[in-house]
Amino acid sequence: MRALMHGTHLRPSATGAVQRVIRRASLGAALLLAALVLAACGVTPQTILEPTTEAARASHWLFLVVFWAGLAVFVVVEGALLYTIFRYRRRRGDSLPAQTHGNLKLEIGWTIAPTILVVLLAAFTVPVIFANAQEPEDDAIRVEAIGHQWWFEFHYPDLGVVTANELHLPVGKPAAIIIKSEDVLHSFWVPALRGKLDMVPGRTSVFRILPEQTGTFPGQCAEFCGTAHALMRFTVVVEEPDEFDAWAAHQLTDRVPPTTELAQAGEALLTPAGCALCHTIRGVTDIGTIGPDLTHVGSRAHIAANTMGMSRTDLEHWLSDPTGMKPGNLMILPRPLTDDEIEALTEYLMGLK
Repeated sequence: MRALMHGTHLRPSATGAVQRVIRRASLGAALLLAALVLAACGVTPQTILEPTTEAARASHWLFLVVFWAGLAVFVVVEGALLYTIFRYRRRRGDSLPAQTHGNLKLEIGWTIAPTILVVLLAAFTVPVIFANAQEPEDDAIRVEAIGHQWWFEFHYPDLGVVTANELHLPVGKPAAIIIKSEDVLHSFWVPALRGKLDMVPGRTSVFRILPEQTGTFPGQCAEFCGTAHALMRFTVVVEEPDEFDAWAAHQLTDRVPPTTELAQAGEALLTPAGCALCHTIRGVTDIGTIGPDLTHVGSRAHIAANTMGMSRTDLEHWLSDPTGMKPGNLMILPRPLTDDEIEALTEYLMGLK
């Protein structure tokens, strides 16, 4: 440092050490950049880059506007920085350069330029916000989406249907999604259908979705809400109107009575095992409201807030160790279940179609 202050030069050994540090830093930066590029090439269904509704397309377009504006600013700023580093780098024999204390024109310029950019971004953003905040149509299908630690409950008040972690909607018909939270701050997010909206305790928010194509679209909580936040997922099933009507009608029916001895033994275990205290199975018990409604759980594609498949193996693992499968969840068994009890409950639950 003293040598630099007095205009002298570093010894060759010191220069070599500096060059080695620069080479290692450059290699590290190159490896980091390569890792980011490879990560960006991964295939995932949870992406905003494939919008399927008008609201999702508006958010996608706004994302592109902000992305390219940010990239342009990055290129200009980094380009100026690199130019300055190489154009005005210290050379052998240079003395201390003239010191500049303030530049009024430059300071005014770099104050006005970001202000103009922010105003332009606001001009693009505000109309999208107001468009997404439009009131749903009067004939829209109303769905209450309720966030719990850590699962989603979906209640159709006009239809009397209650389900969990699997939201069904008819294609081509508007839906009014009523957002609530029963405990802490959650966030409802289905990137292919719409941008995220926070689920705030004590507050109700409503937004409109108009599905344009059939399919199954993944969603998840996008606001940190506790231990199992990353395992709080759900799916949106968009289907033809007649398929939706058939699904809704089936959800209103009582549980399918067990037909095998093993399944009957499983139903008999609902109260001793503690299931009836937290879950509702219409036709058997309707006092449980803490956990998801299990009346037709066997017809769902997933369990444990869409973190495990609806298979015999996954269901047995879940019943044997729910806390191990999903840390922090509120499914606490009054006692450990035996292998025979787990087999019987699995047979019964899988038959609840």
